[in-house]
This record gives sequence, C-alpha cells and structure tokens, in this order.
Amino acid sequence: MNEWTMMCWQGPAETAANALRLFGWTGPGEGPAQTLDPRVGGFIPPIGQPIVVVDGTAFVAMVATTPIEPPPGLATTDPELSRSIIGSF
Repeated sequence: MNEWTMMCWQGPAETAANALRLFGWTGPGEGPAQTLDPRVGGFIPPIGQPIVVVDGTAFVAMVATTPIEPPPGLATTDPELSRSIIGSF
C-alpha cells in the first residue's frame, strides 16, 4: 500500500497546465499522455478535464508517493483553500 502526499498549487493557467503535463496529465481534447509519472496517483482536475481558474489564478492538485516541489511559476496553495475551490481526493 502506498502512502500518498497531496500537493496543491496555484498560478497562471498555462503554467499550471504545463506543470501537470510534466507528470502525465492531459487537458480537454488533448491526446493521451506519452507516459504517466510512476509516482503520481491522480490529478485535480482529472485527466481530460479543464483547470479551475478563479480571478485569473489556476488551482490544481496532485497526489504522489513522494512530496514534489511546485514547478517554476507555481506556488503552494493552502490545502483548506484548495479543498474549498477544487475539492479533494
């Protein structure tokens, strides 16, 4: 059984989308990812779904078997704020 760590990030929509793509996420209408990072257990938004943007800021989350620092251009989001905006796993 895996222990999961949830990372909650925020930033510009395109930056957030590109960051998730590094781990295997794909957005609406995009083809399947070449490969899913083996550490990753899931994404918010789920694969194929649009990213939630509030007042120009995108909010995303990912669970993985190890903590992952936010990619460049994204900041860590308070988990309570993230849950209230995009939900949780």
